[in-house]
Amino acid sequence: MIRWVIVLSAIVATVGALILWWWFVRCETDCAAADRAAEDLFERGELLSVLELIDTVDSKCHCSRFTSGDAPTQYALAQECVRQLRGKGMTTELERLLMHSRSPILMEVANR
Repeated sequence: MIRWVIVLSAIVATVGALILWWWFVRCETDCAAADRAAEDLFERGELLSVLELIDTVDSKCHCSRFTSGDAPTQYALAQECVRQLRGKGMTTELERLLMHSRSPILMEVANR
């Protein structure tokens, strides 16, 4: 009986580790893809869309965990979008988006 408990525990631990690894790899890929897409949107001047994309991906994956030492590029991009949107007088739309944000990056940018 104890042998089955040990085997079952090992299987559960292995499956859990595989799920965690899959989630980590998927999030790293999603953050990299969002980074490229956000830069494209930024170049086209779609600043609110940049922030919405960052919010969507970062709220699921916490993209800052995939950078070493420096802030993720999404952070600098979000700061610049906020600066430009405020400069254009789009504060209502910006504040609404930041108020409902679940992204650690956008929540930090909002608090500055």
